[in-house]
Amino acid sequence: MKRLGLALLVLLSAAASPAQGIYPGDAVRVNGETVSYQRFQGFYVEYRNSKGVQVGARGDQFELLTRLRKEAMDLLIEQELVKQAAEKENIEVDPTDVDRAVQEFRAVFKTDLSYESRLQSEGFTEESYSKHVERMIASKIYLDRIRVDVADVSDTELEQYYRDNERRLTLPEQVRVRHILLTWKPLGTQDDRGAIHKQMQPILERARNGEDFAALATEFSDDYATKNVGGDTALFHRGQMAPAFEEVAFALEPGEISDPVETGFGVHILKLEEHHESRLLPLDEVREALRDHVREEKMRIAVEEKISELRAAADIEVLIALEPPKSGG
Repeated sequence: MKRLGLALLVLLSAAASPAQGIYPGDAVRVNGETVSYQRFQGFYVEYRNSKGVQVGARGDQFELLTRLRKEAMDLLIEQELVKQAAEKENIEVDPTDVDRAVQEFRAVFKTDLSYESRLQSEGFTEESYSKHVERMIASKIYLDRIRVDVADVSDTELEQYYRDNERRLTLPEQVRVRHILLTWKPLGTQDDRGAIHKQMQPILERARNGEDFAALATEFSDDYATKNVGGDTALFHRGQMAPAFEEVAFALEPGEISDPVETGFGVHILKLEEHHESRLLPLDEVREALRDHVREEKMRIAVEEKISELRAAADIEVLIALEPPKSGG
């Protein structure tokens, strides 16, 4: 499951960070097993960092940090539930897999001291961290077994999914144009907009007289994103370009060159290269990709349902307030 995957990544593959200090007490009790506040704080900090959130002095971060702490707590609880379920299944883990995972994590740190400090900041000793890694690998095996049980996708399931999702499998109407843009800019005239339109006129005449539109775009266009490819926009559908630009693009016939069009960027002329009507992708065209998608969705749902089942049957006590402390962390 995506959320469990992140939880595993946070504690097995996280980059080094400074020690977080000492946080006494426990944060949560799951079916009688406690998770220390030290563990929770280290887990939360890595989760917060994975979201790209840096703690500052801004007061408006309070709600965001509270939400992230609650999300981190939920992930940590899910992690504990799965670890306990894996233990009940008596899943055996190859010790070499544990050693390899520990060494990969240890290799992130330049010195033994920094590694030991990091473990301490997460609430681990070297021995308890190895045991934690073993339980996390067992958890992955447990979840993989759930996924495997639902991994088969029959043709009947596939065809039903296709029928139920025809709208999502329909490509929208698309066009591909080449365009030349002269941007709005001061020219020192009494009517700069009019002057830019006048600059476009000879370019338009040359295009309509048969000169290569791509070459003209390369020479004259101010759109540096497309000028080096002859003004080619690639295929796009409605809602991706400026409204005035789209209105003209979708109204042109193949090979037709438009009159000048104004947008917020400047003055454009367009030449239509391709126009594709919306179409439902044939099942045979997407069969295997769709089968993979349905398989992934079935596995995701199966894992989520199992975790919901574990949570519903569990005795969970959150032992700390989840608002961030006054210091902002």
